[in-house]
Amino acid sequence: MVQPTALISHFLSQTELYGIKWRKLVWERESGAGGGGVEGEEGAAPLADPVISSYARCLAGDILCVWRRVPAQQTDIYDMPAPPPLSLRAAKELWIFWYGEEPDLSGLVAPELIASRE
Repeated sequence: MVQPTALISHFLSQTELYGIKWRKLVWERESGAGGGGVEGEEGAAPLADPVISSYARCLAGDILCVWRRVPAQQTDIYDMPAPPPLSLRAAKELWIFWYGEEPDLSGLVAPELIASRE
């Protein structure tokens, strides 16, 4: 029987990870944090959020991407970071990955999203 770790090691040895490129996009509103939907509406439609709608369009366009909620800023370096709020109104990031030339993202990524400087 083949060990699962041996299969993973073999797969990773056959995969070129050095050519992966990425871009992190964020939605920075006037308040400094991204959020979804209309202000004050917790149940706003998810696709009203520029990060979520851009994510859906990128997936439909066969672009490898992920989105994540951004954890709150740490106030003390010795404290564990607080998990991001379980809300679509939480600040979010969109990460887009590709090999070779950068894909044409016009029409896929909402104009409200900007490339992060980090």
